[in-house]
Amino acid sequence: MASHLVKKYADFAAVNDISFEIEEGEIFSLLGPNGAGKNHQHLHALHTDRATSGDAILGGHSITREPMAVRQLIGVVPQELALYEDLSARENLNFWGQMYGLGGKALRKRIDEVLELTGMTEKANQRVKTYSGG
Repeated sequence: MASHLVKKYADFAAVNDISFEIEEGEIFSLLGPNGAGKNHQHLHALHTDRATSGDAILGGHSITREPMAVRQLIGVVPQELALYEDLSARENLNFWGQMYGLGGKALRKRIDEVLELTGMTEKANQRVKTYSGG
């Protein structure tokens, strides 16, 4: 749950009084034109980059009062930095899974689950550079 989040940089309000609630198990996305503040909302304010005002509760923890507890619950995967374009989706997931200490059958099972969840099973072995950025 996000409640009246505001994130300002000097006089510029990147996020201006946004509130929403996401139920457990839901997939949530912010849509809008370039420059609308979507990245600031997702990547900065919710990833505990100190909102100017307001708060959000993630996994029962406040982003303002318990930022370390929140960071242990979430992960951020920015499009521009996290995918190796010459690798496939499966290869990228395998690499990042290993970076987080997963391996063997558990990693292969999780990769299959993530590919299924995101609707990418059919494109799992295609190079990322062939995908749409959207």
